[in-house]
Amino acid sequence: MGDETNCQFYQFSWQWFLALAQPSTTNPSERVFETYRVLQPEGNDQCNMNGVTGRAAAARSLFIRLAKPKAATIQPVTPGEFDQATGEPLYDQQGNIVFYNVYYNPTECQATSNGYLPNTIEIKASWRILPGADPTYYTMQANIGSGPVTLGLVGFHLVINTKNHPEFVWATLEHATNDPDCTNPQSAPSGGWSFISSTCSKCASGCGSKVCNLVKCPNTNCKINYGTQQSAPPLKGTPTQVCRVYPDGTDPGSMTNGNNNDVNRFNINTLNQQITGANGFLGQLPSDNPMSVWKNYFMVGGLWTNGGVGSNVPNEQRGSLELANTTMETFFQKPQHNCFTCHNYDPRPPASNNPLEVSHIICSLLPTSITGCSSKLQIQAKSKHVTSK
Repeated sequence: MGDETNCQFYQFSWQWFLALAQPSTTNPSERVFETYRVLQPEGNDQCNMNGVTGRAAAARSLFIRLAKPKAATIQPVTPGEFDQATGEPLYDQQGNIVFYNVYYNPTECQATSNGYLPNTIEIKASWRILPGADPTYYTMQANIGSGPVTLGLVGFHLVINTKNHPEFVWATLEHATNDPDCTNPQSAPSGGWSFISSTCSKCASGCGSKVCNLVKCPNTNCKINYGTQQSAPPLKGTPTQVCRVYPDGTDPGSMTNGNNNDVNRFNINTLNQQITGANGFLGQLPSDNPMSVWKNYFMVGGLWTNGGVGSNVPNEQRGSLELANTTMETFFQKPQHNCFTCHNYDPRPPASNNPLEVSHIICSLLPTSITGCSSKLQIQAKSKHVTSK
């Protein structure tokens, strides 16, 4: 509450990620987060069905991001949060579409119309098809399209609420070779960036906004952070050129609406270095340690509110106020846009304010009598999904 510090939220987020990413004690070949239920592409009231867990189940429950219809009359068959908020699919530099799935812990199924119990966890993961063996990725096997592929984890959203923060603490991580910062492009990794070409990476340094059009990239085919809305995107498409508009998910200025951006940047970068850097405790692990793979990932940033108040209370959001994962909110990197732009938390008592709407998957998990999805929450259309056999 009053004595909370910015650094504590990032320590909390890293600690939870590492706890969830360690091998499960019941099945060491899988990680703890893979023992959670996997949200299924179809079906309502999933909490009252037999839970589907494990890496194989995740491979059978992959979604492609599609445009989200906004009509409130569509029945809640599948949560719309499998869609990029602006409706465009994401393709890597091999032209393969990026896939997504969602995990939730059993505590989420204990939610009531008054809200969620503390320690409710949702995880969203994004995956790309790896062109070859690459030990820097956490992987899973899946059958997609013409046959088996190896999927590499490229993004990891982790949200967890606490007694003092019912709005959830939002944190997101990415693979280190996804893409560079727009205005300060780093040197490309030896194998190149996954989501931007070398030519477009050089062009990106002049891109100070959401989209860099061809005028800013003369004599190239580069369109930075630009996609096309599609109702049924193919598995293969034109590679998307992506860069990170807001490093650390943070405004370039020192302060924004009472949020100390300088402290936020410092804490994110310092902890990343202490954990995943060459001298960090993950960075020093031998390659055969099952946790060593996570040294190839970094925390982009986090988001919460001051004292756990509603997310729409003016000037009370804290952390990375432009937080975005470039594999999940690729086309949503805009000023004053972050997780709370779509995941509103409003604890006020009027019936029109439903505390469950902070989650976009709850409509598929619990009965309408609890969620009120048919009348109170924006109902999303069913997303196209890929079935992995």
